[in-house]
Formats: sequence, structure tokens, C-alpha cells
Amino acid sequence: MNKTILVVDDFSSIRNFLCDTLQKQGYNTLSAEHGKEALEILEKEAQGIDLVISDFNMPELNGMGLLQSIRANDQFSTKPVIFLTTDADPAKMREAKNLGLSAWITKPYKLPNFLAQIEYALK
Repeated sequence: MNKTILVVDDFSSIRNFLCDTLQKQGYNTLSAEHGKEALEILEKEAQGIDLVISDFNMPELNGMGLLQSIRANDQFSTKPVIFLTTDADPAKMREAKNLGLSAWITKPYKLPNFLAQIEYALK
């Protein structure tokens, strides 16, 4: 059974590129434009989503807010979450790790490393 990844990014070009890349690797994908939309999708389809990959800086609800909301909801609090972002602030990274972030990947990234982080988070 293929794993399903929810991709969250406010730029449609990045969302589409990530979804295409992940689908070529055999994953199913869903996408959201921001954290609020991602939470709506998780509330409807939590059982079918195996991993969330999110940008950090987004309107409506940023990555940290999304991570906090995921961890606070018993329905999907154990879902692995990866941030894929240009932000590299060590304080934000520590805070996210303390909230249970699976990985913080900075853009640009190397595809083999990115895929290895996904596989690790899914185990």
C-alpha cells in the first residue's frame, strides 16, 4: 500500500513540484496552500495521511502553528511532520524539534537526502 503525504506550501509551483516528485517516487499526495487548509484536510482524512511536509513561512497559519495544532489533536498527534523551508533560524529549529518535528530540511535540498528523511520519518 502506497503512503500518502500531505504537502503544505503557499506557492503553488513548489506544491506542484513536490507532489510530482513524490508521485514519481511512488507516494500518493494531497496538497494544501497553508496550515489552516492542511488542518481541514487532516480532520477529514487523518487515517489516510502518513506524513506532512510543510513550509515554515506561510499566511493564515505558519508551519510552527500547524505543527502545534497537529501535536495538540489526539486524532493525528503522532503523524510525522517535516519542514521544508528556506528558513534556517536555530531557535525556530530547536522549538520545532521540541514540539516533535521529524526533520527540518532547508531549501535548496538534495533529492536523495530529502527522500531519505521521508523514509526515516515514515518508519
